[in-house]
Amino acid sequence: MGVSKAIAGGNWEKVDELLADDFTYVGNGGASINKEQYIGFLKNVLCGAMTEMDMKFLRVIAEGDLVAVEYTNAMTHTGVFFGVPATNKRVVGTGHFIREVKDGKVTTEWQTTNAIGLMGQLGALPKK
Repeated sequence: MGVSKAIAGGNWEKVDELLADDFTYVGNGGASINKEQYIGFLKNVLCGAMTEMDMKFLRVIAEGDLVAVEYTNAMTHTGVFFGVPATNKRVVGTGHFIREVKDGKVTTEWQTTNAIGLMGQLGALPKK
């Protein structure tokens, strides 16, 4: 079971097992966060607001210790997400990530997401 599948399934023990203890995440140009912060965000923010996830990997490229993925993630907005109350809408998140894998553990993840597109689907952007 891969990291993404474990996240979507809420299998936090497996996520913890698959990430190196010194794991680092860098997303959307923000400051890096550690393993505990990453799992906390996924568990309490993303999976606390989005359910019934169906993640698909559209393109996967591997070279050496790196794996690059373009993905879509269809999910249902059932809780508060960045201040937006639940809409119960089915939305699709999209993005790319690169994971570095050493000795069977993910050591680093760099990710970009289409946050504006997702927030637009939730009705959280100003109207024209």
